[in-house]
Amino acid sequence: MKTFSVAQLAEIVDGRVEGDKAREVAGVAPVDAAGPRDLTYVTNEKYARHLKLNRPAAALIPPGLEPDADGTALIRVDNPELAFSRLLGVFFPPQELPPGVHPTAVLGRGVQLCHGVAVGPYVTVEDGACIGEGTSIGAHSLVGRDVAIGEYCQIDSSCSVLEGTVLGNRVRLHSGARVGIDGFGYTAGPEGAVKIPQVGRCLIGDDVEIGANTTIDRGSLGDTVVGEGTKIDNLVHVGHNCRIGRHCFLVAQVGLAGSSVLEDGVQLAGQVGLAGHLKIGKGSRIGAQGGVMTDIPPGETWTGYPARPHGMWLRSSSVFYKLPELVKRLEALEKGTSEQGE
Repeated sequence: MKTFSVAQLAEIVDGRVEGDKAREVAGVAPVDAAGPRDLTYVTNEKYARHLKLNRPAAALIPPGLEPDADGTALIRVDNPELAFSRLLGVFFPPQELPPGVHPTAVLGRGVQLCHGVAVGPYVTVEDGACIGEGTSIGAHSLVGRDVAIGEYCQIDSSCSVLEGTVLGNRVRLHSGARVGIDGFGYTAGPEGAVKIPQVGRCLIGDDVEIGANTTIDRGSLGDTVVGEGTKIDNLVHVGHNCRIGRHCFLVAQVGLAGSSVLEDGVQLAGQVGLAGHLKIGKGSRIGAQGGVMTDIPPGETWTGYPARPHGMWLRSSSVFYKLPELVKRLEALEKGTSEQGE
């Protein structure tokens, strides 16, 4: 692994060094495991005590924190966690496919590949697809007909980007993601369910990240839309015609029924489920396993199943866990009343 001086690392994150600027840093580690050649970070006094115990090479710390860290070079930054994240990319740069088309890849008619595109082993790019500058397509992935992929996207192995889908710039699809697949649309016929053709598109904005084995349906007639900067975890399902705003966060196993609308900045914790045709207001948050059956106003925090405003859910939960004792008291009261009546 390449080594860096403390001064070099501080320059990358705009930090101010206190201590030995020339000290060599060879790796990164959490504060409780950092050794004498590692970079770490701390955000408060609770974790700062590890600096004295472990004496790492360097530590990112916030303004105002004065740790007992003799022998450790300190790099002061406004946000140590953010700075540490940036430096992780310096120590562990992403493994990129070399530009070019692998001999086993299959390209359809009229495919456009811009400068610096990398197409990996056994990739299929169907007719009319356009792939922007610097984008890489990992092994065994499928790019469907008339798909448009922007610049500097990273499509990992075994992904599917299906017909008519549009990806913006710097989009990341992790392995197994499926984007633009058929929505779940049926109507009743004389002999059972009849499939409704799904003819809309799937539009993914700039700087969106989509986790492994996540599925996003194309629209039925209109489009399914994921806004700029939104981050979607692994194993999430987004139904047809959903509209997700900018800079939203969807954690693992979230499920959005068709035509759900998330305004900008919405955060959904793990296993949240939304019924169809609901609107979740700007900046709202829903706690883990929340089951949402109604619209949520902007800026609110809801939890529980069915989901309710967080304070209401806490009060309801408190009453629920008191029920056994209340039943005992009620039974005792009824018994006493019965005995008096005799």
